Amino acid sequence: MIEQKITSDISVEAYDKICRDIRQQPKWRLDSDTDCDYYDGAQITTEVVQRLKEAGIPPQDSNLIKPTINAVLGLEARSRTDYKVTSDDESQAEIAEGLSARIKEAETESRADRAMSDAYSSMIRAGIGWIEVSREFDPLKYPYRVREVHRNEIYWDWTAKEPDLSDARYLRRDKWVDCLQASLMLPDQAELIQNSWCGWNNLDVYDGTDTGMARAYEIERAWGQGQQDYLNRSSGMVRLSELWYRHFEEGYVLALPDGKAIEYREENPYHQMAVVQGRVQVQKSLLARTRVSIWLGPHKLMDVPSPLPNTDFPYVPFWCFRKDRSRAPYGLIRDMRGPQDQIIDLDILLYEVLNSVKVEVDNDALDLSQNSYHEVAQNISSLRSMTVLNAQRRNTAGFKVTREHQLAAQVFQLMQERKRRIEEVGGIYRAMLGADTTATSGVAINSLVEQGSTVLAEPNDNFRYARRIVGQQLLALIKQDMLGSATAVAVKRGAGQKTVYFNRSVITDTGPVVENDIATAQVKVVLEDIPATPSFRAQQLRSFSQIVQSAPPAYQAVLYPAMLELSDVPNRHELADQLRKVGGVDAADQRTQLMREQFQAAMQQQQLAMAGLREQLIKAQQALTDKSRELDLKERNLDIEEEKFEVDARLKIEELQLKHTDSAF
Repeated sequence: MIEQKITSDISVEAYDKICRDIRQQPKWRLDSDTDCDYYDGAQITTEVVQRLKEAGIPPQDSNLIKPTINAVLGLEARSRTDYKVTSDDESQAEIAEGLSARIKEAETESRADRAMSDAYSSMIRAGIGWIEVSREFDPLKYPYRVREVHRNEIYWDWTAKEPDLSDARYLRRDKWVDCLQASLMLPDQAELIQNSWCGWNNLDVYDGTDTGMARAYEIERAWGQGQQDYLNRSSGMVRLSELWYRHFEEGYVLALPDGKAIEYREENPYHQMAVVQGRVQVQKSLLARTRVSIWLGPHKLMDVPSPLPNTDFPYVPFWCFRKDRSRAPYGLIRDMRGPQDQIIDLDILLYEVLNSVKVEVDNDALDLSQNSYHEVAQNISSLRSMTVLNAQRRNTAGFKVTREHQLAAQVFQLMQERKRRIEEVGGIYRAMLGADTTATSGVAINSLVEQGSTVLAEPNDNFRYARRIVGQQLLALIKQDMLGSATAVAVKRGAGQKTVYFNRSVITDTGPVVENDIATAQVKVVLEDIPATPSFRAQQLRSFSQIVQSAPPAYQAVLYPAMLELSDVPNRHELADQLRKVGGVDAADQRTQLMREQFQAAMQQQQLAMAGLREQLIKAQQALTDKSRELDLKERNLDIEEEKFEVDARLKIEELQLKHTDSAF
């Protein structure tokens, strides 16, 4: 573990320990690269090429791994499903419906399906694939981006146990960019980048004008690795390392009555209200924080808190298999390499057997004046040969040529067995490849296809898990951008559509409330159960058509519009609605929907009328209050004048009495 406690940002010493930890990890990348070479057809080594040349055989291309792997990739393309947002709270069903429409739009516009298919191809071939979920830095493009990242660009904490790396301390991505582009991306560090690129030849770091450059120069001199690891002067590129790391801080969480807990946000008025009213319990806890930093070798160019709405890394791993001891990833090709190498060896052996000739000759069988032994050997190995025999030979059968064709049949049979082994170790059967099999019935063929899908259950289950994590991160970005702003989302329902409003202020009997507040939405991302591919829809259509044909006429009126919606006919939803109208299937539903809409419109009008009456009542109450205050003020003024009059009269009487007393004396 990192010995230094990370409080705000990471130090050079802690980053150096991470780099050493990465260098000490198992060397699995070379094997994964070799697996991909086998898929690409680069299977023949220099030794095999030399054997082919010595045997007089042209270079062979016996890549049986690629079509087998392509069959697995085709299964993923045929069983692809869409995202769906759900909620356990029925009151938030409309929020989940609107967010489902938004995440499907983001999935399409960000080309997430293509990116995850590429990641699936990488995990099947090399053992692991990576997906980046982030915001698009180009303002002219779609705001979210989902891209596949090559496995050799990503390094992660090898001690992490969770498949989503939620317990990983760090994750680093290395990317080579142009030196000028790096300076434009980080203008505040452009001078440091240029000085490191030029080898500090254009600057006197000890002249006292810039202590930061002197510190950077000393750090680079003390760095344990050479500049060639992050500077490629021949191509004009530098290697930027994007480091995501976690550290822990003390914070407070709110324990909800249902057993869940959320982080306390002081700026959230709902959290403050819940604490004041005593509805939740406040607990002190140690919370994980995520930060991101950019490094050029030993130079830290940037270090800021994570801009993501959660503590997850923006890179999602797609695992195929992992070794039990080393936890190193590997794919389906790893077990296919042995049979593939044997096929190449057997292919060479088959050529050698077919071209081999066994010659038995007596010492007096040849006319050595016409042919030498070497010339005879070369002639016999060719398709056309001529050999002059000795007319004075003692044994007429002293020259015998034989070819071992039986051995060639055995070699060919062994080669076919190795080809089947390639398919079997990958969990692919010939029925899945569309080839002929020993199975004669459709049920047996379907059983083989189902068995192959069962063998691939672990990689496919890992893929669905990673795909769901991608959807969760994409939904988190969507929710973060929708906070505090009124948004309208169109949701398709058959041929029509419905508009779902988020964060809209609505006047109710109890006062103004926020409709579909995205800040309080408790939703989650799941995968649809039914694949959305055309081939699967066609399969559903065939099965559904058989049900419709065997159904009674009264049921066909109900089932036929639903069957039409499963097809790829243009305007199928409009045609299905027309069929329902003709058959009177959804008349009651339409009346119910119309009554519901009329009721909602009446309720809105009533709410507006009530709001107007409430406003008039408030104004009348305010006017009455003002009038009452005015009357009270006048009455008080009269009392003051009356009291003043009485005081003046009393003073006048006392003055007269005083004058009368003076006159008496």
